[in-house]
Amino acid sequence: MRSPSAQTRAFAPVPALGLAIAATLSGFTAAIISALATGVHLHHLVPWQVNVVQFSFYVGIGAVLLPGLPRVAGRSLPELGLAVPQGRQLLWGVLGLPVMLVATSIIGLIVTAVAGQHEQAALRMLPRFNTPGLLLSFAFVASVAAPFFEELFFRGLIFNALRARLSFWPSALVSALIFAGAHGDPWAFFPLCGVGICLAYIYWRSGSLWASMVAHGLFNAFSLVAVSMKDHLRL
Repeated sequence: MRSPSAQTRAFAPVPALGLAIAATLSGFTAAIISALATGVHLHHLVPWQVNVVQFSFYVGIGAVLLPGLPRVAGRSLPELGLAVPQGRQLLWGVLGLPVMLVATSIIGLIVTAVAGQHEQAALRMLPRFNTPGLLLSFAFVASVAAPFFEELFFRGLIFNALRARLSFWPSALVSALIFAGAHGDPWAFFPLCGVGICLAYIYWRSGSLWASMVAHGLFNAFSLVAVSMKDHLRL
């Protein structure tokens, strides 16, 4: 059992913010090192180098976040939602996919009606991954690495830090805004806000980060398959 003083210190603003900054800097540092090591040119990114740099970014974040999060939270990683998941918790993740698809479709229609149609920047790169190896490695980064480390960061750290002081909906909204903004794609901002709120709700109701990771991974995988089929059929 945690002591009252440990509970009071859980997700204190300064340590939580410090961890978020340190993890982000670690991610960028790892990405820059891998870019230099693989000879990346800023104006000519080779697809396999994109995969390496993206994966390095996530590993850099995890290298700081995995040991630092329990200290900031005053709870172990299993207590934060990384315990072996139960079937009911994973079901939250699976059932979250259609909800996110509906939510993003509605938001996307509204954005398109107001601002016109724009494809997400990340999905525009997909046709460049034109071999099975490149496509599988891109799918791994997008559907496995990204969901794991992003859920750890945005729900495990950011949402929980907000939730320590706010009710669910303000915490979900603010963490979703940060989640959407971090992707750096203005045309995808509002749909990604919807995704972030859904993922926060899945995590909150299931009590498992694995549930939100499953939902996140399925959503990204579905998006990749949909774009690949669209390009293949030239719709």
